[in-house]
Amino acid sequence: MKYTKGITLTELLIVVVIIAALALIAFWAVRTQVFKGYDARRKGDIARIKIAVEEYEKDHDCYPLPSLVVCTPGTGLQPYLEKIPCDPRTGASYIYDHYASTCPNWYRIFASLENLSDPDYMGQFANGNYYSGSPNAPYPSGAVSGFYGCRSGICVPVGLNPLRPSPSVECDPNYGSPTCAGLCGNPLNECVPWVP
Repeated sequence: MKYTKGITLTELLIVVVIIAALALIAFWAVRTQVFKGYDARRKGDIARIKIAVEEYEKDHDCYPLPSLVVCTPGTGLQPYLEKIPCDPRTGASYIYDHYASTCPNWYRIFASLENLSDPDYMGQFANGNYYSGSPNAPYPSGAVSGFYGCRSGICVPVGLNPLRPSPSVECDPNYGSPTCAGLCGNPLNECVPWVP
């Protein structure tokens, strides 16, 4: 009898399963670290934008309008900030919410964190799950309404304001369509928070 050396199909399958399991664990660990890296960048970007917006307010006695706080072309806050950063994954501007007037007296900047176990995760708001803003900014509403509004030139879901009588949408104008009827290019169509 002659025996040939080699591996059996069972041994090969066991090795493949072990390698696949290790690869899946490594992928999951790396994925979490990538999310943490993107989130750290988002929080740093918002902190830099916030400093520039506060410096702008010191010189102009008003916070800037949303048309100045966009990352394309990103020069609206010069000389306070050389270039307004974009979200590291999507490349979109951070959502800049403000008191609706030609001279805003409060603002909020929103981002969507990917690592939901981050200690700074604030729960889901209409514009993201993390924000920072002026000390006098109202707490954002949390419930998503099924309505949409223009924020920093982008059509985004808007929340509910439980203090507002029906309809209890947090801002005007608002739309029932996720395209905002194509009106977000005009700064006059920005969704203005409802104030009693």
